[in-house]
Amino acid sequence: MKIFERIVDGRIRDIVQLSSNQCGFVAGCGTIDAIHAARLLLEKHREKQKPVHIAFLDLEKAFDRVPREVIWYVLRHHGVPEELIEWVRILYSCPKSRVQAAVGTSTEFPISVGVHQGTALSPLLLVVVMDASTRDIQKLVLWTLLYANDLMLACEDKGELERDTSHTQLRV
Repeated sequence: MKIFERIVDGRIRDIVQLSSNQCGFVAGCGTIDAIHAARLLLEKHREKQKPVHIAFLDLEKAFDRVPREVIWYVLRHHGVPEELIEWVRILYSCPKSRVQAAVGTSTEFPISVGVHQGTALSPLLLVVVMDASTRDIQKLVLWTLLYANDLMLACEDKGELERDTSHTQLRV
């Protein structure tokens, strides 16, 4: 199954154009790059003696809360062919889970939302959804950085940053 997921992942990555400021689960851009970019932003503002205000947004439990319909919609929006979307739908058809605790294991129950955790394809699906969900706020705010389900926004005007973050809903 992981081999098939990696094939699907590779084909989708060949098609999808993510924002250049997405550093999570993207080849050639990782945690160190995100930290370096944030540090560079701070240093440049300090050199120019300009203020910079930063908001860090963590979309908690993003893996668990993404509706499947949103995944299919966003893949279509990014130009992924229906055949590839159907392969993803097959991978996501009838998922079940169990909870293991000290007192025993629960009976199986269906999972109808979220991306599968621990699979080869899930990180890509999450960042594609995050990219689409944050597109509006990325246009409003001077500087943005995405790392998987975390979003960093920076602006020279504190009031503008507060206004943009409070009035903009993350949506697809």
